[in-house]
Amino acid sequence: MGELARLTGVVWSPGAAFQDIVARPRWWPPLVVLVLASLVFTFTFTQRVGWERFFRQQAETNSRMRDMPADQKEQTIAMQIRIGPAAAIGGVVLGFPIMALATAGVFLLVFRTAFGADVSFRQAFAIVCYSWIPLLFVSIMGLAVMLLKTPEDFDLNYPTLTNIGAFLEPASTPKWLLSLGTSIDIFTIWVLILLATGFAAAGRKISWGSSFAGVIGTWAVYVLLKMGWAAAFG
Repeated sequence: MGELARLTGVVWSPGAAFQDIVARPRWWPPLVVLVLASLVFTFTFTQRVGWERFFRQQAETNSRMRDMPADQKEQTIAMQIRIGPAAAIGGVVLGFPIMALATAGVFLLVFRTAFGADVSFRQAFAIVCYSWIPLLFVSIMGLAVMLLKTPEDFDLNYPTLTNIGAFLEPASTPKWLLSLGTSIDIFTIWVLILLATGFAAAGRKISWGSSFAGVIGTWAVYVLLKMGWAAAFG
């Protein structure tokens, strides 16, 4: 397959696409596409909505920020506004590859130790990168919502109503429950299904059901850790 056929095949025919991806594990095309789409979204947000609005919204839902003296609160928000754009760009350019590398390493460990799968790191990395293609649709949908809504009504935390967290009240909902709600997302489920398909193709002797169990189990551990962090430090 050519790269365009792979990128579209992951959406329309993931089984065949991942067979080809596993045979020739090139990881960079989906990563480049995702980074570029996220950069477009970030630049548009900076120009249309602005980081001051975002950080002031965050301050209203953060109990520690609400309890700060007014002058200290303003100093904190001013510092966040200064570093926000650069941090967002750095998070996209560096964050995507680092997260993909870490995710590939975790799944490689799981499938090698728990299932005895003969999967290389390069294959795992390519599977993860291509499995994240649904995030491209997240960026496109979020960009469309941002352009259609007034800047005052756009919420960067929930640009689209695709997860349970978008329907919870941030100020009154416990942070651990909000973390769980945001984790249960339509596109996250799609990504998990693609990961299971990719590792089933790479493992050969692993059934799709077993692969999905491995992916879901690993994701569940991540969600529990994220909930614990939110409960302790959120």
